[in-house]
Amino acid sequence: MIMFNFRLPSWLPFALVTVLWLAPGWAATAAAPEPAAALKSLAQSISGDAPLSAGEVSNATTVVVANAAAIGGDPTLAAQAFQLAELYETRLGPLFINAATKGGFPRAPQAGLEIHRALFAVQQALLDHAYTPANFERNAALLAGKRFQTADYFPGRATPPANPEAAHEVRINASQPESWGFPVLYTEEPARRPTGCYLAPGSIATVTVPAALVGKGFNLRVGAHSWDLAKKPRIKRLDRVSLVFPITGPVTRIANPLGGGIYVEVPYRADAGQVTVRIANAVRSPFFSARSFAPTSLAEWRNAERLQPGPWADFESDKFMMQVPAAWVRQLEDPVSVMRDWDLSMDAVSELLGLPLVRSKTVLYMQNDVLYRGTANFPGYPMSNDPYDPDKLAASASGATPLHYLLRGPQYSPHTTFHELGHASSITKFSGETESAVNLLHVAVLNRKFGVDLDTAFARSLGNRGEMTLDQAAITWMVTDHFRQSQPMAAAEMAYQHRGHGKYVDIAKLYGWDALSRFWHSVQVDASQGITYPKNADPADSRILRMSQAAHADLTPLIHFWGVPPEAPDRLKSQLTQAGLAASPAIYDRLRHYQDLVPLNREAYLAHFNALHPRGAKTNDQPLADYGEREGRQARQALQTLLDRYFPTGRP
Repeated sequence: MIMFNFRLPSWLPFALVTVLWLAPGWAATAAAPEPAAALKSLAQSISGDAPLSAGEVSNATTVVVANAAAIGGDPTLAAQAFQLAELYETRLGPLFINAATKGGFPRAPQAGLEIHRALFAVQQALLDHAYTPANFERNAALLAGKRFQTADYFPGRATPPANPEAAHEVRINASQPESWGFPVLYTEEPARRPTGCYLAPGSIATVTVPAALVGKGFNLRVGAHSWDLAKKPRIKRLDRVSLVFPITGPVTRIANPLGGGIYVEVPYRADAGQVTVRIANAVRSPFFSARSFAPTSLAEWRNAERLQPGPWADFESDKFMMQVPAAWVRQLEDPVSVMRDWDLSMDAVSELLGLPLVRSKTVLYMQNDVLYRGTANFPGYPMSNDPYDPDKLAASASGATPLHYLLRGPQYSPHTTFHELGHASSITKFSGETESAVNLLHVAVLNRKFGVDLDTAFARSLGNRGEMTLDQAAITWMVTDHFRQSQPMAAAEMAYQHRGHGKYVDIAKLYGWDALSRFWHSVQVDASQGITYPKNADPADSRILRMSQAAHADLTPLIHFWGVPPEAPDRLKSQLTQAGLAASPAIYDRLRHYQDLVPLNREAYLAHFNALHPRGAKTNDQPLADYGEREGRQARQALQTLLDRYFPTGRP
């Protein structure tokens, strides 16, 4: 490799520096000083021997990012980088712990943070490249004992075991059979299996596995937080903190300068069954197993597991998994009930979707992190939409703050949990329902498993709006221009609004949840036979027919009422007749009920609006400016036209 020995000009724009160090593996596009010189200059600046200007620090950071792979792979450069990190931590304090970076810092360049951004780049380069399987095996002696003190902030403090020869054995499920039905998100991703062991920063642990796991695509992961946060506008931890080591022999060595929980990753279609893995030179962390083959008893939890020293706690059943800060669980008395309730909620989801209760991997996998994984709530394996503050864990441990909903149960979950699980479940939908049908899962969970009445469950399924009953949702639709003009409900009128999934709740109210379960089960059966439907644009007439068959009733008028008219009504009616599905008196009565709810004047409309927006409630909504008697008559007539169309002779 040709080395160039000159310094980039100090006027290099900070914006270019930012672009260069955002992305791992960025290749240098112009001649740059050798990385050894950049690392040396940064060290001299920190020590005070040869202080650099802000621009010069930024230039050196650019060199580090451009040469990250070389810094991690070359033992001399790696040793120099670790020495630089240690010097920084000694003189200025660890990242996210020292005064300048506590609470995080902006990703965009900011004056005064140059040296801290430089060390962020150095430590990320080492994590990304010094611990690749090839580099780690080649330089294991160098990496032994290397730790980043920022680990005391995230993922958390962990002390190496007193006896490095001591080993822990744990049974895991080393199978992930092929899934059945339409493919949910992350179906073919490796299934992550906790071991209840935690690697202390700087330690090198050895993991011994049976032959069935060797060379078959199994991996060991150190650190549960596998999402890359490089696109986040604020930096609150290193972007990439989780390391993966392939199992290519009976014994695998693992390391991470931040430490982390130890997990076995089971590839899709693996069938090794239940196996025992042995882990030496690791500490224990709290692990509550509600798995069918190795459950943790309440006594074991209270007397031992919740007291294990690792900073993260794992909870795993055959249906649900989560990681939470261990500080939150030290006083947790009854994880049995918590996991039972999460399992019940997963059963409600699987039953609704017509899927087996136990699948190839857990239905839902959740964890806390310092930031949202995405720009908003996202589905994921793991789903990571619940930020926490590591600096406040002491208060949590003392009981000064209430338990997080993950440790209370799904009854206390925000609607976003099941909304995002709805996305991950890839349920089929009418066109426009992408951000509405997914809310149905929460209704089923609360109503079927926790005894919440249907209206309240419906209200809580989106924003916990207790006043939004099914009747009120129907009114929010009937007062719109589109309803009064007998037009379909627009996607914007469905998204994040109760009326968007009201049709499904109405079906459950009239025909029971089993009607919806039979429908989605039929979609699963079709998928297993190679028949698929567009996930977000299931053709309306085909979907109405199949839903009607599952409900044993002609659902066309009800679905039409909720803004999805048939595309070829005569053909659909013929198909429904051939299927033996007649007009439904229950639907007739329901539509008559809704007709009686239409606000017939301004006063009635404002009563409806104010019921949905109690005095003092925060809202950006404004009442319709022009709704009065004329609009009320139009809405009532629109519903009468619908009744006359589908029930020309009156109630069946």
